[in-house]
Amino acid sequence: MKSLFVLFFCLAFTFANAQSYIVKSIKSFGAKGDGITSDQDAFEKAAIYFNERGGNGKLLIPKGVYIVDRQKFTGGQLNKVAYAGENVMYFNNIQNFAIQGVTGSILKYKGSMRIGSFSPVTGEIYHPSKLPFSDRTYAAIPGNCITLIKSKGINISNINLDGNNMNMIIGGIYGDQGIQLQHYGIFIMNSQNVTVESVNVHHFGLDGISISNEKNSSPDSIKILNSSFEYNARQGLSWVGGNDLQVKNCKFNHTGRGKFSSSPGAGLDVEAEVGPIRNGVFDNCEFIDNTGPGVGADSGNSGDCTFNNCIFWGTTYYSIFINKPNFTFNQCTIYGNAAILYRSTNQPNSTKFFGCHFEDKPYNGKGPYGAYLVESNDAKYTSFTNCTFTSNIKKLCWLQTGTGSPVEEKYHLINCQFTINNNNLPVNDFIAIMRGVVIINCTFNFTNKEAKTKRYSFGDTNPLTSSGSYGSKVLIEGK
Repeated sequence: MKSLFVLFFCLAFTFANAQSYIVKSIKSFGAKGDGITSDQDAFEKAAIYFNERGGNGKLLIPKGVYIVDRQKFTGGQLNKVAYAGENVMYFNNIQNFAIQGVTGSILKYKGSMRIGSFSPVTGEIYHPSKLPFSDRTYAAIPGNCITLIKSKGINISNINLDGNNMNMIIGGIYGDQGIQLQHYGIFIMNSQNVTVESVNVHHFGLDGISISNEKNSSPDSIKILNSSFEYNARQGLSWVGGNDLQVKNCKFNHTGRGKFSSSPGAGLDVEAEVGPIRNGVFDNCEFIDNTGPGVGADSGNSGDCTFNNCIFWGTTYYSIFINKPNFTFNQCTIYGNAAILYRSTNQPNSTKFFGCHFEDKPYNGKGPYGAYLVESNDAKYTSFTNCTFTSNIKKLCWLQTGTGSPVEEKYHLINCQFTINNNNLPVNDFIAIMRGVVIINCTFNFTNKEAKTKRYSFGDTNPLTSSGSYGSKVLIEGK
């Protein structure tokens, strides 16, 4: 009996000791952080260490520049990629774990990393003659910086991840457009209760951050707070599957403005590829000057996203591009062009704007994209309530509902104000197309006193008030 008790005590002590929370510095794994020495080995060792113990600890990254650079030429080995990179930190099935840096904690990829298509024999840049091209033996893959797989209770904070795509060696196209190869700043797959806070993830060859959760009945509880994802080649944030994403005070700007870009080039791409997407809330976020849409939602089983006090500023593509159910915008500012495409079957699932401001305002000398502030054709149940529209050079809106549509399915403009500052449009031109639109208690202010006769198109109008000093004649077309 005594020996059994001793055995039980020893096993219990061993188990408790193995599971005790531990704090380790990356320096204890051999990292220098001097901006010269390769620290890839240290980060890989740290990941192995915490994987083996199932997490339950914290990895501290003191101030310093940690160079990561693991990529080798395979020389045409069978079934190998041309240039094989390795993940800097790969975590699988861990819990209760944190990566914590301080101001000045930087992980930076070496400038000579390759991405794209390269000859598996010579190692030289290869330009495929036909697209799409996806022969893996020609691929040069840098690998991901931080990868989380099947993990819970994770916190990543106060760290700068620099993909350094400005100094990469860029190969030929891989995929259908651009370069579609793994180089994520943070890649999250089938993980819950993850918080990413006060990070700066920039200049990666693919996405700044990707969330790829399969169908899950319970909320994912993923939070991204006070962070920036800028100058990444394909996306600031790719959300390709998940339920319950909260994003606050974040920047998703300048996608594709580094050395190269790949489609879609969005600040945020909501694209359900691996699982349904539901319940996304974005507060006080920026989506500015991306090569693609500021926010795009046009694929898969996606829906139910709310944007509060966000800024969208499209310079080379739409500020927002929405073709999925129940996207709601509250007190947002949209500079450029908003494309609303979703044909809802009911009002709750429609695209809705409350207290938003639309304007064609240039960004750092770049004119806003598009010919209109809003473009939408037969997007049913779409509504704009207490919104303001200011056109300086572009036209106001193209809103058109098909003939015979019931009133409730038509565009609704309620308590909105339109200000027309244009002095660039020709005589007898039109300032807006609004056909099959319900207009309730809206004001149209024409500020250009020098304007001559112009043409303004509306349809199915309720009481309409035009005010302001102007010299134009307003034509309201019949139903």
